[in-house]
Parts: sequence; C-alpha cells; structure tokens
Amino acid sequence: MRLLLVVTGRDSMHLTTTSPNDTIKKLSVLIHQDGLSFYTYNSTGIIDSLHKEFKHSANPIEILQIIETCFREESFLDSAFAKATLLYHHNIFTSVPALLYNEDHAADYLKYNARILETDVLSVDENLGETGVNTVYIAYSNINNYFFERYGSYEYYHYSSRILEARSKSTIALQPQVYLDIKDSHFYLSIFNKGKLVAHNLFPHDAIEDILYYTMFTTHHNDLDPETMKMVVCSEEKNEALLELLYTYVRYVTQEENYPNYLEQIICV
Repeated sequence: MRLLLVVTGRDSMHLTTTSPNDTIKKLSVLIHQDGLSFYTYNSTGIIDSLHKEFKHSANPIEILQIIETCFREESFLDSAFAKATLLYHHNIFTSVPALLYNEDHAADYLKYNARILETDVLSVDENLGETGVNTVYIAYSNINNYFFERYGSYEYYHYSSRILEARSKSTIALQPQVYLDIKDSHFYLSIFNKGKLVAHNLFPHDAIEDILYYTMFTTHHNDLDPETMKMVVCSEEKNEALLELLYTYVRYVTQEENYPNYLEQIICV
C-alpha cells in the first residue's frame, strides 16, 4: 500500500482574480462529521458563514459534490480570496508525541483507528504551539485536488490541531485544565496539567450523559481530582443541563466566556 505523506501548513500563496474589496478577505472551509461550514473573514474577524448539514454520513465523493454546489450557488463564496484554508473535522486522526514521531511509521499511528485505503492521503500537522505533539490524519485527496485546482495552493489542517494550538497559548496554570469543545454529535476533550498536554481525543455523543461518561472516564484514567481540576466547556450555545450535570461531579465548571473569539482563533488561520 502506497501512502502519500504531506506536512501541512507551509508556504501558501493564492493567486486568483481580485478586486479592491475582495483581496483582504480570506476563506476557511470545515469538513466536519455533521456537514460543511464555510467562513469568510478578514483582520477584524469573521464576516460571513454558511452551514450545510448532512442527512447521513457522507463519503468524500458526496462531500465534494456539496462543496461544488455551494461554490456555484452561494454569492458570498463567489469572490477572489487572499487565502484559502481547509480544516478537516473528522475522527480519523491521532495525536503523537513529537519526540516519538517517525515519518516512516506514520501509517502505523492510524491503522488501529481507521481503515486506511490506498487512495488516502496521510498528512501530519507539526509544531502545534507548545504541546510537543503532531497530529496525524487522513485528508481526502479528491477535495484536496479540487482546492488546488480552484486556488492554485492553499493550507489545510485538522481541526484538532487548531484546538491544541489555541489552548497551548493560553494554558499556563499549574492545576489540571480540562477543555470540552462540544459539537452536535461529538466533542473534543483536551487535558493540560502544569501547562503540558496529557490527553486529547474526540468522542461521540447522543446525550449529555455520554459527554459526562467519556469526560469522567478520561480524567480518572489520567489521575485528575474532580475537586481540584478546572473544566471549561466550549460550545456555540450554553447548555445549562450539561453544565449542571458536570457540576454534580466536578467542583469547578465554567462556560467559555467568549466563544466567538475562541472560534476565530480556530477559523482565522
């Protein structure tokens, strides 16, 4: 099986037809488990956004068809962007300590998480802030090719990498910090202790009890004390029922105070 290994996030230049109003705008496209999200932004923050939900779990061919339709039909996407970024937002990834990472064995890090096909593009995001880890994941070759044809060159990352970069810049406390990035059907759980990343993963959920279970299992497995660890919930809308449930078992639980700013750290690359 031949796999193409790509180190992402390097040397991006996007040459398209431009107008004075368009050149300052940039584009980020999220391919996530629930659908697609398009964001345009500039130096002041996010300008426009579009979200498309999938009726079922779509394969890469179906995802590309929806992307093409969005570019044809959505007027705010019919622009020349100064930069384009693609963010993969799926569960086909793993975090590997940078000191242990070996490019020759990149496929081995993922083979227990997912079936790797011959056509899959194996990618790695490196130098993730102060975390000391690399993110190894699958990028969809047909979607990568589409963006290359459309923009000439672009950057792409895994959403997980963007979370770690954002958190590593703000996590300096000595006590354990637990971050939950909640999405519609899954959530990312990140644990920092004494400023160091000790755990990071994605879990599915159908109910708030699922979030509680995976969170308490992971924190217990990492020897965290629910009386002293601090937990931050990041979600677009505040879920009082979830916060109350978590607070039943964890003494310090807070909601991310400025979610729009947090999202911009992830999206505005």
